[in-house]
Amino acid sequence: MPQPLLMLDSFAAAFVVSATAAALGRALGRRGSAVREALAIALGVCAGMFALGVVPRWPPREDRDRFLLLVLPGIALLEALLPSLGLPRRARLAARLLAAAAVAPAILHGSRLVADLAGPGSATWPPFQRSMILATLGAALFAAWLTLAWTNRVSGSARRSPLALAVAIAGASACVMLSGYATGGMRGLPIAGALAGAAFVSLRPGGGEAGTGIGSVALLGLLLSGWAFGSLKLDAALALFLAPLLCLIPEAIPSGRLKPWARTALALFLVATATAAVVAITAHRFGVTVAATQGGGPSDADEARLASRVCLSKRLRGPMQDAKTQRACSRRRIVLIPCQAFDAQELSSDEDS
Repeated sequence: MPQPLLMLDSFAAAFVVSATAAALGRALGRRGSAVREALAIALGVCAGMFALGVVPRWPPREDRDRFLLLVLPGIALLEALLPSLGLPRRARLAARLLAAAAVAPAILHGSRLVADLAGPGSATWPPFQRSMILATLGAALFAAWLTLAWTNRVSGSARRSPLALAVAIAGASACVMLSGYATGGMRGLPIAGALAGAAFVSLRPGGGEAGTGIGSVALLGLLLSGWAFGSLKLDAALALFLAPLLCLIPEAIPSGRLKPWARTALALFLVATATAAVVAITAHRFGVTVAATQGGGPSDADEARLASRVCLSKRLRGPMQDAKTQRACSRRRIVLIPCQAFDAQELSSDEDS
């Protein structure tokens, strides 16, 4: 069960360590600022995870371990090195595109959605559909990444996009925890704290690229884990992913109307309002689910429909007596229920719905 004080401690630890490291980096001058920003965020995330008691396991077999050991370090290293390598703009864009395309496959690796856990062709997504979905996720992440980086440049604020992403990640953490994946959702809070801490002391115009890249990837990874391995609704995940883009709206106001700090404050207010609305809706759905569970239990039809959703004949489309399949499903929290207990009419009606 999530512990509010422990989560608050992890956020505070990440914020303080990241802000301290970023402030020390500023004292060294502007040269190598991207490396220092990425390092400050990385140190903040490590401190927050330590306060949370999270120790990733190697080799990384679960989504949350791959997220912490492969995805985040890889993006932080990319954002630290790209500005200092002197590569042309197209090469930097290509590197970020490849990184964005690799995030979803890394998170979903070995899941029932993309892996043939019960034999050839048993994955939920067929090969063509799988390729299209993963390509769409990579393109969406790349587009959001570039849009928020462009917002940093045109606004002249190194704080706006990283802080907007920190707000969205904190909201996504709450929604994932309310969607039945508490251990995965809690890992977003140290990331949000580290982004906020580094952005809080960042005053360099046009900076914040490392925070924008790390935050964009972290937000998608967190939402994808909550949707694929928890019960986060697709509409809530999409709204949270798009919420940071609201920080573009103040740029449509003529420059003489608002000062730069007022634009940033308005942008963060819009992002926070949208994020809070999604968290409130998710909390309401969670409350309805809990009330239905405690209110006498579901009907026989509801029990059959729920069981059919976790039935391996639908999820894995193959035999479920294999010991290897049993172990793989146990690691991914898939409940094994004999499908013979449900007639074909119930299964087909549930699929149609």
